[in-house]
Amino acid sequence: MAMLVAAGQFAVTSVWEKNAEICASLMAQAAENDVSLFVLPEALLARDDHDADLSVKSAQLLEGEFLGLYGEKVNVT
Repeated sequence: MAMLVAAGQFAVTSVWEKNAEICASLMAQAAENDVSLFVLPEALLARDDHDADLSVKSAQLLEGEFLGLYGEKVNVT
């Protein structure tokens, strides 16, 4: 059995809600194309050369809105 693998790439913004929407859209496209494993490397980036604490301030809870949005948008659990 073949496994279709894909990677999604996008320009991460400082607004997590926008990033989540982009991720959900890319995940939906992958699902429509029967992708078995979809990787979003940029989805975890939170970096700003002018704000060293951005990654800490941008952290999201596993039970929070950011990951919850994926389940709603693409029916993933």
